[in-house]
Amino acid sequence: MIPQQFIDELIRRVDVVEVVGQYVPLKRSGANYSGLCPFHTEKSPSFSVSPSKQFYHCFGCGAHGTALGFLIEHLGLPFPQAVEDLARRVGLEVPKQAPEINPEAKKKETDYRARLRDLLLDAARFYQRRLKDSPRAVSYLKQRGLSGEIAAKYHLGYAPEGWQPLQSVFADYTNQDLIEAGLVIEGDSGKRYDRFRDRIMFPILSGRGEVLGFGARTIADAEPKYLNSPETPVFSKGYELYGGFEARPLIRSAGQVWVVEGYMDVVALAQHGLGHVVATLGTATTPQHVQQLLRLSDHIVFMFDGDTAGRRAAARALETSLPFASEKNRIDFVFLPQDHDPDSFVREFGQDALTQRANEAKPLSALLIEMACEGQDLGYAEGRAAAGSQAQRLLKLMSANGLRSQILREAARRLDMHEASLQAAINAGPVAREASSIAQSKPDGAAGNVSTKRNGYKNYSAPAPIRLPRPVIRPLAERALQILVRQPDWVIDLDPDFFEYLEQSQADLLQWIQEKTAGKPGATFALLHEAALAEGRERGSDVIKLFLRLAKPDPALDDLMEAHPETLKKELYLAVRRLKVRALEEEAARLAVRVSSDPGALSTLQDVRLKIQQLKLDPETPSN
Repeated sequence: MIPQQFIDELIRRVDVVEVVGQYVPLKRSGANYSGLCPFHTEKSPSFSVSPSKQFYHCFGCGAHGTALGFLIEHLGLPFPQAVEDLARRVGLEVPKQAPEINPEAKKKETDYRARLRDLLLDAARFYQRRLKDSPRAVSYLKQRGLSGEIAAKYHLGYAPEGWQPLQSVFADYTNQDLIEAGLVIEGDSGKRYDRFRDRIMFPILSGRGEVLGFGARTIADAEPKYLNSPETPVFSKGYELYGGFEARPLIRSAGQVWVVEGYMDVVALAQHGLGHVVATLGTATTPQHVQQLLRLSDHIVFMFDGDTAGRRAAARALETSLPFASEKNRIDFVFLPQDHDPDSFVREFGQDALTQRANEAKPLSALLIEMACEGQDLGYAEGRAAAGSQAQRLLKLMSANGLRSQILREAARRLDMHEASLQAAINAGPVAREASSIAQSKPDGAAGNVSTKRNGYKNYSAPAPIRLPRPVIRPLAERALQILVRQPDWVIDLDPDFFEYLEQSQADLLQWIQEKTAGKPGATFALLHEAALAEGRERGSDVIKLFLRLAKPDPALDDLMEAHPETLKKELYLAVRRLKVRALEEEAARLAVRVSSDPGALSTLQDVRLKIQQLKLDPETPSN
């Protein structure tokens, strides 16, 4: 387990703009940076990165998080690997805590994971039974060209409509393990409901055939179209491959493994006699994926759509694969025609046509050089130099082996460079960590959003305005905490009596903020957010739930925090004073009732009224 203190220090040192900027072309926009969101398709930038908060947020799809969260969500890295990646960037070594050998604790953990897998197996069997009982779901699969044989081989099922169908499977629907397994969701009100509803279910199996989680595809027009199980103690989408268990024998006989992006592609290709196919669950290819693929076969064939998004995904897969590439294995890339994925292609053109595409796939070596040269005019020295710089960056990701030597020689020939100078540049310095080759090859950032230049100046076009929602109106105490969550180092200046004006859950959150920021001057929102996520991974609590609710992006408040933090600081102090005045006024009202029967209450009442008057006369300074 990685110590929380180390994660706090890591978040303090890392720059979210630098991390995100390596994958998303960003431009300065006032106090923040903006760009096209990597989590959904858009034409106008609605993705914002805040240097002061060390946080990113998309106003379009709602994606948000810290630098650590970005690596987990964008690259599909498991939490430990994301921490290690960030640590390398800032020159830190992740401390390895050797857990004490405790047979009882180990058995408890083993039993816990076994319970979750049993629940997932029971759910998978339930979904399979319900598929047979649903003419609508069966009709959908038939329309997609899938037979009952393929549905049975891949254990396909159907999650029925309704909020709690799984209640018929699990007698104790309140069992916390159902949430931990990713089968049930508990809303803010405490009400529970099934995660998967009215969807075709694709069980994701381990190498031993155990159910670890599910992929789900809607058969209606609901969003999202595809939905995966969340990260759980037994499932991580950055590790798992869909279809690997079912495809293993066919991969051996074919001598290669094809990699597609979706589970529907896997079953569609299997229906057409192409069973040596696995999917990365719709996430970017991770190093753990490549390691698993090379265990299945020494010949990997990645298949991508031929559009811009497919090219970007291929660039990421290429870079992820480079550290594993050598003369002992073969990694190829197939680009399908635009408007086609493997499912639609094989249905329109057939098995032989797709097999021919795989046989004519582009080798890793050719794609590397192509990516390095993309967007450059090799007829000029400037273009060749830029392409050479890209080639150096990519080749640095490879181990020094025979394949790298051959690619280096070919790159030098194509770019009219001396092989020795290219080799020297690769040997010099650490591995470059820049944006993906496709993004870097564009003159002005993201693919498809290239601005032209005339006389050395960029053409100016005003960005499309982003319509922000109205500010959220909150109760006074909650508003104060909402501000404090975003600027936790202000807690040190607050009136110590603030606790007395809060409800218990709010007071618990304030205490939690004080504990997390103690001895950490300049504590940031990002530090609190990662601490909350870490505690949430281990155990949910009302404090963490309240924090995450108040931490949700509030565009009006967040913009004000960026542009005029001192204004919000005054608002925080004013809110605390108003709460104090409110409490004193309630006390004064109680004393006024007692004055007639308790002469001593009059003096106390006068003192309270004097305090109220003083607070109202000077409301804008801290009152501690």
